[in-house]
Amino acid sequence: MKIGIIIEDLSASHLSYCLVKKLNEIVSEDSTNDYTIFVQNITSHVLPPRFAVMNTTELPYFDGTLIATSISTCLTAIKSISPSKKIFYVWDLEWMRDTGRNYEHSIRAFIDKSVVLVARSESHSKAIKNYCNKTPSSIVEDFNIKKMMETINNEIC
Repeated sequence: MKIGIIIEDLSASHLSYCLVKKLNEIVSEDSTNDYTIFVQNITSHVLPPRFAVMNTTELPYFDGTLIATSISTCLTAIKSISPSKKIFYVWDLEWMRDTGRNYEHSIRAFIDKSVVLVARSESHSKAIKNYCNKTPSSIVEDFNIKKMMETINNEIC
């Protein structure tokens, strides 16, 4: 199975660290899946990756499952012309901090019918439900790749 994960960048952040660390571990243990990280902004990496890293301009050529990690990356996945299945792993409750954001713009990432919502915690799940009136299909803590693969298999396949 091909799994593509879209993030804003791979610079030092909790998301980048968890993602690269977990993917490096899973790639070392199991080579049955092909993982690629797509970045919107090319930066130095928080950890050396043991998998492909590409710019989001390569998304049209990707034919696996896409996992978005922010509103921006989810909207990029939705707009991509690739035949990929799409998951929005809501890593951060970014809409709560940014009061200047346009609700009509942001909500599209949550309510698009082609997107499966996944929360990072129970409290995130409740906040997402309150924001968009849609309950996430599952909860995956700190980018647990094995649990994410279960979600992909249950929701998409």
